[in-house]
Amino acid sequence: MSPNWSPYRMLVAVIATGVGAVGARAIELPTAFMEGLKSEQFAERAAAEAELLAWTRQRPEAAMEELYQQSRTAGEPEVRERCLSVLRDLLTDEYLRDGVGYMGILMNPMTELVNIAGAAKPRFAIRILQVVPDSPAQKSGLLMGDLMLGVDAAVWQQDDTSEVVSKKIKSFKAGTQVSIKLFRNGNIVDVPLVLARRPAAADLQQLQFGPGMQISPEAAAAAERAAKEEYFRRWLAERKSRD
Repeated sequence: MSPNWSPYRMLVAVIATGVGAVGARAIELPTAFMEGLKSEQFAERAAAEAELLAWTRQRPEAAMEELYQQSRTAGEPEVRERCLSVLRDLLTDEYLRDGVGYMGILMNPMTELVNIAGAAKPRFAIRILQVVPDSPAQKSGLLMGDLMLGVDAAVWQQDDTSEVVSKKIKSFKAGTQVSIKLFRNGNIVDVPLVLARRPAAADLQQLQFGPGMQISPEAAAAAERAAKEEYFRRWLAERKSRD
């Protein structure tokens, strides 16, 4: 990045000190970034957009309204387009936070009885049959074959099924950290896991063991893009209705 961009960093530090007083109200976007969006150099316009996105991510609710206004009223089409792009990114962030929890595992439908050394009585567990790649479960180190004894304070009863576990996970919002209690290699292990938003494709596939509809990675990615786009369009439609 050109040395001429150094004032951006200084401006961010100065404005950040006053964010708390602003709260969620619309705020003025940094002049240096907005001027950068008008640069004749593509690299500088792209850098300004990246800086603006980083700045607004520190105060998304306060920045969304001004980004919306700039996307509609800024004098230059380039500025309008890039402000709309930043707004889209902020709403994608919000979409990922605004949903039911998701681990990314395939479970045996029924419980298993587990004898734990030193325990007064056996416990019931649900076996993990598959861990979805790049899911919260994989990132937290959950493994195929792990026996799940509970989530936070919840434990399973004999008649419980994988659906009980799924409902428990869905009772948390995306972004919530939970403690997964596992029985692994003869030991009880507590694994912290931060839930993601349940993917759009998960409701189509249901991640059920056995034969059935299998969604390709390409189709799953397309479903997720469509869900994010719909979230963005709904936000814009609601906001425009208030103009």
